[in-house]
Amino acid sequence: MTAIGSSAIAPSIPDLEKHFKDVANIQYISKLVLTIPAIFVVFFSPLSGYLFDKYKRLKILYPSVIIWGISGIGGFFLDNVYHILISRAIFGISNAFVMTGASALIADYYTGAKRDRALAAKSFFYAFISAICVFITGFLANISWRYPFLIYSIAFVVFIFAIFLLFEPQKNHTLHQNNNDTNFNFFIFLPIYTISFLGIILFYIVPTQVPFVITNTLQKSRDFIGYALALVFVCDAIASIFYTKIRQNLSLHYMYSLCFGAIGIGLCIIKIFQSYAMILVALGAIGFGLGILLITNSIWLFSLTNQNNRAKAYGFLVSSVFIAQFSSPLFTQFIVHRFGLLDMFLIFGLISLFVANLFLTKSFIKK
Repeated sequence: MTAIGSSAIAPSIPDLEKHFKDVANIQYISKLVLTIPAIFVVFFSPLSGYLFDKYKRLKILYPSVIIWGISGIGGFFLDNVYHILISRAIFGISNAFVMTGASALIADYYTGAKRDRALAAKSFFYAFISAICVFITGFLANISWRYPFLIYSIAFVVFIFAIFLLFEPQKNHTLHQNNNDTNFNFFIFLPIYTISFLGIILFYIVPTQVPFVITNTLQKSRDFIGYALALVFVCDAIASIFYTKIRQNLSLHYMYSLCFGAIGIGLCIIKIFQSYAMILVALGAIGFGLGILLITNSIWLFSLTNQNNRAKAYGFLVSSVFIAQFSSPLFTQFIVHRFGLLDMFLIFGLISLFVANLFLTKSFIKK
């Protein structure tokens, strides 16, 4: 469900801006409709993790799903851009709770190899649904800028299924009696959060900078942007399908080396070849690397947690992802101004390959 994030309404923004053209600074406010949910996810994900660990998971998750749906479709009904911004802020808060709660439940329900497969399946559906949404909302936006907001009504269908399929995991009271298990140590998970932050910084070069390569450098229409971004999520899904088979004989360090290597190669290809066909190849590699990154982060994090602190740990992981989403354009745009758009891809591609080499070297040292 959370796969239908802010990107689902991206096709609506140009026409939304035209509809509210008389509002002061609408060119900035319209962008906030997309970005403001992420701000609230950053701040509320750690809080959601604390509450999920303290109270019963489903008692918090069920209302969060309903609020997610109601606030998500708000843009279809509201005719005041500031009211839409409020609804998007509420959407961001509920999104933080739904993302954290759903992942914590997966870790509760499964252990070991079964958990790895469940996390891979979650990543697959996330990527697959994201790819579909790119096409559906693009079509709906041609009818009216309001229609893409209706896609969030899927929450009400998910809620009905959740009532019948989900169950409250049993709390391990022995863990509650052991302070070493219940206390949350942020610094144990800091390496995972740092890797997540760096990986998402590199990945978000795709949605923030690749469109300018396609339209300005290659002189392609905006339709080609949609096709390219959809391919990223398709390859993300493919990585999720084959993750457990790839992971069988490889350490986590090898998986991170594969992830950053794929992203680095993809970024370098964009600079070197400068053609739409090769951009598709590059984005395929980057999407594959993204799929590896997201699953490996979750597997490593949940291997260090127990039932009484895993939601808190995952809440900070979600925050690291959304902080990186905000930070990526700041880092990349600075390089674009100094060296140019295409050279920026090469610079960050080489950084990614350097990180991949570090993980590969560490794997050999551990052996």
